[in-house]
Amino acid sequence: MSAHVETMMYAGATPWHGFGTYVGDEDILSDEAIIRAGLDWEVGLKPLFSHTDEHGVIDITSHEAIVRLSDGKPLGISSPNYYPVQNRESFDFLDALVEDGEVRYHTAGALFGGAKVWLLAKAHESEIIPGDKIDHYLLLYTGHDGKTKFRCFFTNVRVVCANTARIALMEGLRSGIGIRHTKNVMHRIEDAREALGMARHSFDENARFFRELADTPFSMKQWVELCERTFPTEDDSGKVAVTRAENNRRVLTNLYMDGRGTNIPGVRGTAWGAYNALTEYSSYQFPTRGSNGDERRFASLVEGPSAKFVQTGTKALLEIAA
Repeated sequence: MSAHVETMMYAGATPWHGFGTYVGDEDILSDEAIIRAGLDWEVGLKPLFSHTDEHGVIDITSHEAIVRLSDGKPLGISSPNYYPVQNRESFDFLDALVEDGEVRYHTAGALFGGAKVWLLAKAHESEIIPGDKIDHYLLLYTGHDGKTKFRCFFTNVRVVCANTARIALMEGLRSGIGIRHTKNVMHRIEDAREALGMARHSFDENARFFRELADTPFSMKQWVELCERTFPTEDDSGKVAVTRAENNRRVLTNLYMDGRGTNIPGVRGTAWGAYNALTEYSSYQFPTRGSNGDERRFASLVEGPSAKFVQTGTKALLEIAA
């Protein structure tokens, strides 16, 4: 298995890294998904110890270790008020958000050696313009590392490029809930079910918004302004900064002209095409630092710089197109 994905299952096209368990072209139900994704394990809290030559074994009572019970692997360190949410509880949560209980999973898996887990479940789809559809998904992203919140939100994925969980994070954290792993986490999750259940209607509102973007012409002059606002430079910017900004603008422009789905009539030259260039850049081109680059890109799209890039870029796009 890839160094950046411990286990995962996927339906449809092969993910960006080429790994995972293929389950077919159709999304699957939770009972099968949790097994095929390699998430059918639980975590528990175990005592922590230290050792010194002078004092021997020392009990650490202020924290506990979060351990995967199936193999004893340590996943993180918890504070005294930490409550572990099991993988099965995460699946049950998403299942409960769909009235008929038939939510179907598109991808699911573990990152960072099992310390973080994601589930991506499809709700339904909308056609923005003829031949260009978006899928509506529920994404749950949580962790067993003692730091990552239990997060759940809605996201829209363009069918033409919906081949990875990473792309499903395009919308970032513009909506949804985040809950800390404390002793009342399960009660708060019950409250969140009601809130997210009502928010399902936002799918239709999002689809209307995207159709408005598709009906809005976007000239090259407007596009140049968007690129300059997305990757700005100042009069006193050094040569390296100017070159970096110009390169980023060039990459973004290539996506606007020839990115995924731009060959569909009615995409190129519209605010919808500009929006998709921003989201494709955030998913594939946004820089990440350090080792495990794909893991970090995934996390960045959930709760980091990539998510913010889409938010600020979309705000600028709407201001320019107004």
